[in-house]
Amino acid sequence: MIPAIKAEFRKLVTVRSTYVILAACLAIEMLFAFYATGYKADAAALRDPLMLAGEVTTAVSALSVIIALIGVLLVTHEYRYNTILYTLTSAKRRSYVFLAKFLVIGVLAVVLSLLFGALSPVLVTLGVQLSGHSMVPQVIPYGDILWRIVFAGWCFSIFGFILAVIIRAQLGAAISIFLIPTTLEPLLGLVLKSNHIYLPFAALSNVLEKGKLSYTHAAAVASIYVGVGLIISWVLFVRRDVNN
Repeated sequence: MIPAIKAEFRKLVTVRSTYVILAACLAIEMLFAFYATGYKADAAALRDPLMLAGEVTTAVSALSVIIALIGVLLVTHEYRYNTILYTLTSAKRRSYVFLAKFLVIGVLAVVLSLLFGALSPVLVTLGVQLSGHSMVPQVIPYGDILWRIVFAGWCFSIFGFILAVIIRAQLGAAISIFLIPTTLEPLLGLVLKSNHIYLPFAALSNVLEKGKLSYTHAAAVASIYVGVGLIISWVLFVRRDVNN
């Protein structure tokens, strides 16, 4: 099991797309947190004591889908270049490979959610100071925000992992992680109406931004989808192409 985890971390840090995605996340934060929200902040925003707290959750909400792409590519690269056979034959059990990928993607999601969540208010503050303005004293409920950004960031990447394992095709999985929360769920919402809040990404969004569900209720709904998705993807991963 340990060799499988080390192998997945090694793949993660040696794939160029990992660094391209991280650079894109940093550029997005610089543009929106430093410039748009900080340097160009209006008077009303500067008088909001929860301005920085809101920026933490906003950053994770905006970047989670991009961070999830790292996990999607970690899985689908191997199917695209047919190196998955080497990975499977080097492990005693296919479940070890599945678990190793799950753990590595989960750890990465938590680390990056904390990193970009913490970086956003720093960039906003720097932008405000460089513009010559100042904010009112800020109130940041650290404990509440911490578990929400960690949970939401982790869940989003795990959803990406689940889609990648089920779909396997790189383009299909990458498109799905963008299309489902932005297009498919809103369309389903027209049919489900008030019950759309129980869709997976809608519930996950509710963990970061206050909605009709409480944060804990929304987290519970998202957890059920994650649990069911992991079971389905694990069964498919273990049973597909079993003779390879």
